[in-house]
Amino acid sequence: MRIGSVLLSLLLLGGCAQARTVTAAGERPVAPHPRFGTPGRFDADLLRFRLAGTQRGAPGPRLPAIPPPRRVDCRQHKCVALTFDDGPAEYTGHVLDLLAAHHARATFFLLGQMVTDETRDFVRRMASEGHEIGNHSWDHASLPGLSPDGLRRELDRTQEAVRKVTGVRMRLMRPPYGATNHTVDNETRQAGLAQIMWAVDTLDWLNRNPAVITQRSAAAKPGDIVLMHDIHATTVQALPRLLDELDRKGFTYVTVSELLGATTPGKKYTNR
Repeated sequence: MRIGSVLLSLLLLGGCAQARTVTAAGERPVAPHPRFGTPGRFDADLLRFRLAGTQRGAPGPRLPAIPPPRRVDCRQHKCVALTFDDGPAEYTGHVLDLLAAHHARATFFLLGQMVTDETRDFVRRMASEGHEIGNHSWDHASLPGLSPDGLRRELDRTQEAVRKVTGVRMRLMRPPYGATNHTVDNETRQAGLAQIMWAVDTLDWLNRNPAVITQRSAAAKPGDIVLMHDIHATTVQALPRLLDELDRKGFTYVTVSELLGATTPGKKYTNR
């Protein structure tokens, strides 16, 4: 009991620590958020799953404690699926903090080569906090230009990198650049991966302007999949304002699988 209370105290102290502020020239700093939500919206589930992972006999670091699936009826709720590509990277932890503060779940399409000793804790945290993880290839290759064997290696290496860190078998993928063809269709079908595109492209990689990113994202309609990247500081700076705006409009933040339900391997999806 005493060990458990000490762990609880350490987790709470860590949760109250401020996240690193992300700034860019001429931009307002992003306000840090508590690790377990806002003072008025404490998330007991996040604390419970993190605490469970620290107990003796709990799953080791390769198998984070994963919340049970949620049942969200997107016919009754205004659902939107926020997605983040190309990580995990430097800003991913801050993105996770911001999502936690809004009780928001999202989907992260990861590059296999980015899952390293320095970033694997971000991937474990995604899994433990109920976010969905998807395959974005190994190194962001344009898949239609690859041979079937080369394409398969891009997917399989990423599947294995995420499985080793989380125990999760990914069932979704996003083709880099949105580039796909019949060969990609066939290989993703054999790999058991549905192809997830998007309905709202924020173009955050092109226009590094938080106000523009917020405006584009906030234009999402119920059932939309929104494309962003957690590798850009300006996207992280836009996220608090974006979430506040979608909160104001009454949106429920869901993963892609929660939005779409059962998906068909090889098939392409852009929205609900």
